[in-house]
Amino acid sequence: MKKWMNSLFVVGLIIFLAACGSEKLAGDTNSSNGSEKQSSTKQEETKADEEKESEPKLEIIQSTGGAWKDSIDTVWVHSSAIFENTGDVPITIGETQMNFKDKEGGILGTAAMIYSVPGVISPGEQAYITETTTLEGVTDPALYGETSYNFSFDQTEESPNLLEVSGVKGIPGTDEYSIPYTVTGVVKNTTGELQDDIRISAALLDESGKLLGILNGGVDVGVNSGSEAGFELSYPEIPREVVAKVKTIQVKAYGWKW
Repeated sequence: MKKWMNSLFVVGLIIFLAACGSEKLAGDTNSSNGSEKQSSTKQEETKADEEKESEPKLEIIQSTGGAWKDSIDTVWVHSSAIFENTGDVPITIGETQMNFKDKEGGILGTAAMIYSVPGVISPGEQAYITETTTLEGVTDPALYGETSYNFSFDQTEESPNLLEVSGVKGIPGTDEYSIPYTVTGVVKNTTGELQDDIRISAALLDESGKLLGILNGGVDVGVNSGSEAGFELSYPEIPREVVAKVKTIQVKAYGWKW
């Protein structure tokens, strides 16, 4: 009888220990599942933050505009702006539309299919855009108030294809019938391959760095790697009254890729 009771005690003890072991394993499993879930959520949040940080961003950091009447009473308007890539990835800039507004916000005219120089910019870099056109049906340049800009851009893996510029010089017009302002200089092909369509843009700034206007132009003959070519920019026309304020000229040049 005593032997039977001892055997029964041993069996009961084994069952009790097995039950305790099962509960402990179940607890470990639940803890592990919770840890994996938290880790997965954290990874998803980190990925979302990284994707948000790498979104392409483009802002206009400066813009200017002015209107005037020519000798045959046609009203002209000049508008220009400086784009800056404020994101963390290279971007390509598409077409820009300009809307010329009066002082009450009404539309005096528009211009579309305008492209920046350069067309691709890296993070922290800038691009210039400019246009001069007539305002049909407008007789008083004082009506012009401001220009708004609609533009498109997207992330890219393209190279900006920037070129080196030197010897930049600004030349004011000599009288009211001459071109208001001309910028000359030399562009050098530093890309390592032939460039057969070089586009150049010059931002005109006053002594405080404020944008006064932008001139566009280019070199449409082939320039071999390591070679140089002179350029002269005088288009589009800028308001004549800002010419005397020009103190600094910043030029950008790049090789356009078809």
